[in-house]
Amino acid sequence: ATQIDPSELQELFQETSANVFRINSNVTSLERSLRSLGTSNDTQELQDGLHATQQETNKTITTSTKAIKQLSEVVRGSSRVCQERLQLDRLKNQLSDAIQRYGAVQKKIAEKSKSLLPTGQRSIKQQGPRTPFSDLADDEKIFNGGDGTWQNQSQDQALLSEITEEDLEAIRQREEAIQQIESDMLDVNQIIKDLASMVHEQGDTI
Repeated sequence: ATQIDPSELQELFQETSANVFRINSNVTSLERSLRSLGTSNDTQELQDGLHATQQETNKTITTSTKAIKQLSEVVRGSSRVCQERLQLDRLKNQLSDAIQRYGAVQKKIAEKSKSLLPTGQRSIKQQGPRTPFSDLADDEKIFNGGDGTWQNQSQDQALLSEITEEDLEAIRQREEAIQQIESDMLDVNQIIKDLASMVHEQGDTI
């Protein structure tokens, strides 16, 4: 079994407990960002913040699960009182709950981001170009003032085309943001299973 100084053991417990607090704090921040998606606060800065928070949380979860594994090995081989085993069990449960919360909010963020895409596409279709002058019936051309009006329509269409390109760019950025969110998503179910197996192994030893 892994040997570790009692003071180092408690320090590892404290660091992992602080990491659990950090994960929960990040989840609260992500939930706040989730409410801003699709509003006037939905900016590139918000998207960058989402990515940064998820990246940091992923690293914290990786560090925490490694620490739990190390603690499990130490406590399993320890002849000391069962207080440390209870402390470890409580910490595992807290970490597992935090990871489940994180997985749930990640899923909601991805789903909401995807749901915003069709809205953007619909707004473009609703703006949709008017019938070109060349496609109008002859009497409509006369009624609309002939080629002079067509020239005005051409100018309008050029402006519309510019707006549409901006909208398409916004959709492209949204798609990239979704891909980034999905690439950041952890397989939290597997991590929780791994934590549970550590608990099971420890239980067998006890």
